[in-house]
Order: sequence, then C-alpha cells, then structure tokens
Amino acid sequence: MTGEDLLRMLDRRTFLKILSFTGVSGLIYPREVIASLTSPPSSRLVVVEEESATSGSTINGEAVQVMVDSAIKVLALKDDVGSAWMSFMPNLDPKSVIAIKVNGINTSMPTHPQVTYAVVESLKKIRFGGEPFAENNIVIFDRGSPRLSQSGYALNSSDTGVRCIETPMVGYSQETYDVGGRSQRLSKIVTEMADYMINLSVLKNHGIAGATLCLKNHYGTCDKPGDLHSRHADPYIGALNALDPIRKKQCLSICDALLGVRSGGPGGQPQFAANKLVFSQDIVAVDYWGRKILEENDCATLTAASHIDTAAANYGLGTNDPLQMEVVEIDNPTVNPPPTVVKSAAENNGRPESFQLVQNYPNPFNGRTQMRFHLPGAVDIRMAVYNSGGQRVRTLIGGRMGSGWHQVAWDGTDDRGRTVASGIYICQLEGGGFRKGIVMQFLK
Repeated sequence: MTGEDLLRMLDRRTFLKILSFTGVSGLIYPREVIASLTSPPSSRLVVVEEESATSGSTINGEAVQVMVDSAIKVLALKDDVGSAWMSFMPNLDPKSVIAIKVNGINTSMPTHPQVTYAVVESLKKIRFGGEPFAENNIVIFDRGSPRLSQSGYALNSSDTGVRCIETPMVGYSQETYDVGGRSQRLSKIVTEMADYMINLSVLKNHGIAGATLCLKNHYGTCDKPGDLHSRHADPYIGALNALDPIRKKQCLSICDALLGVRSGGPGGQPQFAANKLVFSQDIVAVDYWGRKILEENDCATLTAASHIDTAAANYGLGTNDPLQMEVVEIDNPTVNPPPTVVKSAAENNGRPESFQLVQNYPNPFNGRTQMRFHLPGAVDIRMAVYNSGGQRVRTLIGGRMGSGWHQVAWDGTDDRGRTVASGIYICQLEGGGFRKGIVMQFLK
C-alpha cells in the first residue's frame, strides 16, 4: 500500500490535522518509494498510474497522453516536455531519427497504439528554432508482417507523417552478431536508421521466459528469435540487449502496463488492468518493476524470469536491486497534476532546492523503518514523528548536521521508549526554511 493510499484512508478531520502541521506542499508527491540507505540510488524510475486510463479493454487516449507527459517531466526533473526528452538524447538535432520499438506479436495485446502515439505526440513537443521535431523522423517498428497493421498501427514508409515500418520492409543487417553463441542479424532500423531508440514493451507473462517486458522486446529486433528460447531464454536476452547497436542507441525504456496478461502469454486477451506506465533509462529496473506488477496480479511463471537478474549481474545492463532504485510514483495525474519540478531562483528565494526527504522503507513496517534525507549544507534541523492527531511522539534528530545524505531509523517507540499503537504516523523534517512530511504506517 502506498503513501497516497494511506492518505485516502484518512477521514477528513484527521487529514486536516495532518495538513495543519505539514502544509499542502509538505506531503511528498510524487512519492519516492524506495532508495538506497547508504548512497544516492543509481537508477530513477517513474511509475504513473491513472484510474481512468482504461475501461474494460478500451484505452482512454487523452488520459494516456497526460500520463506520458507527466512521467517524462518527472523522470527528467524538467517542467517542459520537450526539454525533458532532450535530456535523454543530448546530441539530438533536427535530422536525428528516433525509433520506437513496440511489441505486436500478440495482436490482441500489443503495445497499445494509444500509448505509442502518445509518446509520438510527446516527442513532437521537442523544439528546434521554435518548430516541433519532425514527425517523419520518428519511426515505429517491429518485426514480422502483418503484425503492426493487425495491432491497430497505420503502416507508413513515406516521407511524410510518422513512419511505421515492419522490419521486412527494410531488411536485416549484413553483419551477424553473436548472441550467447547464436548468430543473429539485427533490423536495419536499429543498425542503420535510428540515432536513438525508445523501447516500448507491453506487460505479459511468457511460458518459457517467465515474463516478456522491455528486455525480451528486443527479440523483435533480430532475425531468428526462435533460436534464443532455450534455458528460459537466459542468457540470450541479456546478451542481445548488450549488443552495441542496441545498448548505445537505446535512451529510454517504457513498459505499457495499462493492461496485462498473467497466464498463457505471450498470447491471449488482456486479463487484468494495472493502469500503469513505467519509465526509466534503466531497462533492468523497468523489467524488475514489470515483474513486480505481474507478481501482484498472481502470475505463476515468474520463477522462469531469471533473464532480468542475469541482465544485471552478467551484462551490467542496469540494476535489479530495489535499494538502488529511486522510484517516483504519480497517481491519477489527470486530476492530481504532479507539482512543478523545477522552480526559479525567485520562487526558492535564491536558494538551490537540494533538501530532500525520501519515503521511509519498508512501509508499512512492524519493527524498524529507515528514512533518508539530503542537506545542501550544514544546517540546524529537527526530525520528529507525529501521530495522526498532530501530537509529537518521538524526536529523532534535533541539532546541526552537515551537508550530504543522512539516514535515521525509527523503531516504533516514543520518547519514553514505549511502543506506539498501530496506525498512521507522519515523519517531518524541517530546517533552513525547508519542511516536508512523509506518511508512514506502523503495524504491531
């Protein structure tokens, strides 16, 4: 259960009491769910959830557009969508080609065109000389005909409009690549056409590989994916993603988890709605989170999804360690827009905004929980725990501390060493003009 879920459980009177001492801006949102307790996390993810994104099997394209634009801004810590995208493609120019690898193998559950075209519209908010990024320089692709057209995509190889191409239309590379001892050729869209690549997978289980998410999505970039399925497709999936043309050009991974398949995948109809999109530059972290969503929805094949861990341990493609993931969750951005993530010097009174308070982990907890925070310089601070009525139950820190990352634990006791009652508590950090509160749940 998330901090936002806990807030929704509070009655109005209790919620107002919390606001009375944290302020509206004092509750962290979006919430950073989990992070390293000893050093800043190595991978940043955004998980955006929108209840109105689906209705049965129908996708709400307008809601999805809000999800995509919100997520990319929060991931990049930018207030402008175009600038956010460019931060992941630092050498992008008006002639660059951005390829979007989608998954159309299951035409009943492909990467949803509404998500793909929302990404396209978001990319068009990149500006060069005031002009939007040329849509003809955006290429949606997958392997095998006629999967894309049967999945709701409009094929287009012309010099106008967004291009949508199946690899047989352009062919495979002459060069062959060693993928775990198996010879493969890659789509020319990857090797010759694309300057940057966005991996846009869909949430499904897989009878052999356990799960098919962003890492396995690249089976659609090679010519003989059938040769790469033995031993739960491990180590082939990691080896394929480690190839230079893929590793160097891929700038972002997105898992379309609006709907999912928990059993019988990669085929079959949608079986549940998660209403989520997961964004990160770390492809392993995205798949770790996708696997987590499948697990939460009773998927029984995930013990076979070892390729996610192998991709981290043997190929260095990202992290599968949740303590190295800074996860920011956005809930219902159509009605709760994420706050401005970049403020002007005037808004910050000329002070750089580098105070940070990270959500406690674990949460809920029944023994001991950890909070991590960052200070921009030496400052007098106070960190205390309050109950839902606003009474202070424990002072954790009171005094001067130096710059950098710090951590503190709370064991569910008050200032007299007595164990507190089960319930909702707020940990507040204040000092140097900064004040933030995080919502915690203690369970005896």
